[in-house]
Amino acid sequence: MDSAGAAIKTIVACGKITAVLLTPNPVPDEPNPPPMPEHAAAASAASVRADTLALLFQQSFPAMFQALAIAGILCWTLWGRLDAFTLLSWLGVLCATTLVRLGMYLLYFRAKPVGQAILPWERPYAITMLLSSTTWGLGVLWLMPPGESVEQFVILFFVAGLVGGIMVTYSAHRGMTIAAMLSTLLPVTVWLFFQPGHLALGMAVASSTFMVGALRGTKVLSGAMQSRLLLSYQLKHANQIADHMARTDELTGINNRRSFMELGEQVTRLCQRQGKPLSALLLDVDHFKQINDTHGHGAGDLVLKQVGALLLQQFRAADVCGRIGGEEFAVLLVDTDATAAAAVAEKLRQAVASAVVPWHAHTLRVTISVGVATHNAHLGTLLHQADTAMYLAKARGRNRVVCHAEAAGVN
Repeated sequence: MDSAGAAIKTIVACGKITAVLLTPNPVPDEPNPPPMPEHAAAASAASVRADTLALLFQQSFPAMFQALAIAGILCWTLWGRLDAFTLLSWLGVLCATTLVRLGMYLLYFRAKPVGQAILPWERPYAITMLLSSTTWGLGVLWLMPPGESVEQFVILFFVAGLVGGIMVTYSAHRGMTIAAMLSTLLPVTVWLFFQPGHLALGMAVASSTFMVGALRGTKVLSGAMQSRLLLSYQLKHANQIADHMARTDELTGINNRRSFMELGEQVTRLCQRQGKPLSALLLDVDHFKQINDTHGHGAGDLVLKQVGALLLQQFRAADVCGRIGGEEFAVLLVDTDATAAAAVAEKLRQAVASAVVPWHAHTLRVTISVGVATHNAHLGTLLHQADTAMYLAKARGRNRVVCHAEAAGVN
């Protein structure tokens, strides 16, 4: 009886220690990233959920075999003290549920889902997990001998240890952690409350204390992990916004000079490898200074926006458009020879000339001068040739397209 009382005190102490250890330490405030739009927040929440499930699969696979090993050790410990058929029957059922769960894991590992494709696996995971934990919870209830005996302490000790492992293994997902813990420990705890004698009551109270501490711990662990995962996606979103701002011309919404040159180097190498022609259009808004001087910089900005919008409308996704300075724009046409590039440039010139830019009580019309060059050896050479052709177009009266071959003949 003294040893039984000592065991009760040990279990109670373990529960209190667990609650203390799981109490979070104050963490200094961290700077929060900017809030995400609603659609981005929903996508991030789904990604966090998928990452959580992937982490559960990773952590719980070895734990499944550890739980089976613990069951074997428990049966060995109780061998000769409890009915052998009862022990072997429970162990056999537990092996069967483990095989079912193993089959689910093997199917998951074979499918190798990535990202949100993992989410459909949440239900089979939860079902097989509850099947295993319920087998433990109802099984140890079946093993519990009547009356007051040391075997009850042994069984409760093993179950409490298993619940501690569950709390760590499933900590990423609080809902599953709580479900697994309660289905494992709650049946035997309730059973002990209805047994006669203060010894059973003491074990029930100790088990309840441990369970409360463990449940509190799941809130801390799961909350911290979920916050970290969500923060990582928020930071990723913020970095994407910053990268987009660093590469985009704020006024026109197309690539800025830096981004245009980086993408231009990539498409140049691509055309070189594939032996395809690469053409460049360099265009300048005619009389842009006069527009600014006459109507103000607001009108000039509106003209540049209009040209940027036309560039986005006129060209393919594979082509690279950019504002490379002031009123100058550039376009790289992938797999486009000189003849086709000249036709594209003429079409763009006509589109700009026919566009109407409303400005207060005035209607602005602008034109562009376009230089065309075709070359796939070096981006700098290509742009220089297009620039030479563009200045010849201006010299000839503006609002026209000139090809580099024509400019070279003049020079």
